[in-house]
Amino acid sequence: MSHQLPLAVALPLQITLDDFIPGENRQLLALLKQIADGKNNETLFISGASGSGKSHLLMGLCSQAEQQGRSCAYLPLEQLYRLSPELLTGMEEMDIIAVDDVQHIATDPGWEEALFVLFNLAHEQHRNLIFSADRGPAHLPLALPDLRSRLSWGGAYQLQTLDQDGLMELLQIQAQNRGLQLKPKVAQWLLTHCNRSPRNLLNLLEQLDQAALAEKRHKLTLPFIRSCLQHPPCG
Repeated sequence: MSHQLPLAVALPLQITLDDFIPGENRQLLALLKQIADGKNNETLFISGASGSGKSHLLMGLCSQAEQQGRSCAYLPLEQLYRLSPELLTGMEEMDIIAVDDVQHIATDPGWEEALFVLFNLAHEQHRNLIFSADRGPAHLPLALPDLRSRLSWGGAYQLQTLDQDGLMELLQIQAQNRGLQLKPKVAQWLLTHCNRSPRNLLNLLEQLDQAALAEKRHKLTLPFIRSCLQHPPCG
């Protein structure tokens, strides 16, 4: 685990910005790469549905920034909101602060106040602040108006969902990264018969990877996939 990451929140090694299939999100991806390289100091708020790629972008941002020697804090609030908000103390010292899934602390007075304080301290020190949530700041059920105002200060981006071609590219690139052979017609079968959210497709690919590893195979054939996903059926 990286010594630069507070709270021992480790980044998956395979998550990078280069692996993100941009689709109609090319402008946002280019901006995040600039931020990772220290070429842009903009504050950002990224909104999008569950499984749209928000976490991938924030983790990929931190991963690329660390490779440039920058200090990062990736804060997945879905995991951290049950802990004391005091854990945000001192985070303003990090070069990049990526706060994922803000919706999970909405209506919690302690967390909202702590995030508000962190925002102010980090902004004063010209740190990069990147937030994500399932909706924009104006629609979050925040009890602290000043926090809603701060979250609206920077650039706002709503992630656009991948089209058919983008999902095909996602499956084939991720399969290739795992050393698996996935023909287009087999990938098409997955898109036709399974939940098409990127998160679900990647979870399925991970399941297939584990099954292929157990059988010492690299080619994902349709009969093999059907046998793997029969119990339970794919989402």
